Amino acid sequence: MSETFVQTVRTSQQITQDVIAYMEPALRAAVDRLDEPVRRMTEYHFGWVDAEGRPTSPVGFRRRPALVALLCAGSTPQAWDAARTAALAGTLMSAAGTVHDDIVDREMLRKGRPTLWAAFGAPAAIQVGVALHCLAFELLAEVGDPVSTELIRRAARAIRECCSGQVRDLESEGTSRMSPDLAVELLEKTIALPTAGVCLAGALVRGAGEDELAAAERFGYHAGMAMAFFDDWEGVWGTSRDALEDPLADLRRRKSRAFAAVALRSGGPARDQLAAFYDDTAEPTLDRLRHVADLVEECGGRAWLEERIREHVRLAHAALPQAVPDPVAPAELAAFVAALADELT
Repeated sequence: MSETFVQTVRTSQQITQDVIAYMEPALRAAVDRLDEPVRRMTEYHFGWVDAEGRPTSPVGFRRRPALVALLCAGSTPQAWDAARTAALAGTLMSAAGTVHDDIVDREMLRKGRPTLWAAFGAPAAIQVGVALHCLAFELLAEVGDPVSTELIRRAARAIRECCSGQVRDLESEGTSRMSPDLAVELLEKTIALPTAGVCLAGALVRGAGEDELAAAERFGYHAGMAMAFFDDWEGVWGTSRDALEDPLADLRRRKSRAFAAVALRSGGPARDQLAAFYDDTAEPTLDRLRHVADLVEECGGRAWLEERIREHVRLAHAALPQAVPDPVAPAELAAFVAALADELT
């Protein structure tokens, strides 16, 4: 893949907008199947209406599952049509996970407005998440072919493993004795493996051979790990956190993130201060959280995290030539993943 060719493809932002434009009618049609009031609450989550059900300007939620599923199928409308149901299912499952994650993490804002549970209450939001999972399985089951059956099996396994990982994440909060390996395993179960699954879905619907399927899964895994690590980086050192109601929320909750676990394996006074913070139970001020972020950086946590992002971006790129034979889609996927590393500079 020449550098000139990569430079001529659409930017990752343009690609995402193309995916949203393609998927939005199908996603709205799928959501229309839901009964009220779950339907209106789902429309709120996707940014189509406000809390009163009135149409609003698009909020701009990311469509990562649809993006990678469609591009792993190809770059033409015909290729996307074959992968549309799988991309829809992945989008709905991802939305369900986000709804539940926001409840567990007590996130109050998403994209500048109240999260679903903050707007409608946690009990109702839990039911929305369950309904979205069920709708995703319903859509796949209606296709009824062997590929969809395999996708159902893999999706069910991914969801239950993700649930186990979330519980372990909760159990490990608030301690300086967190394990880097367990923290990385959580990211694998909640983000990397589901991303590998939707990439595999795109490859399956185009009838890819075994080598291509393995490469598509490999690309999805590394792209997912890059996205997961980038989300951790963005929450502490990115600029988007400034728009959050609770900036540095993961540090405030003393969550067992891999970069913090790595920092806690270092030595010196900074490490001791960091350990004291994670073993403490007092509610920290924003100034203290900023100091903790500096301690993590001083102990090597930020450098380790940024290297992991770049490493997984490289590995994702390496898998692309074999994963997607389409002449355009690999460059677009490469641009999408490369944008994560570009944010670090």
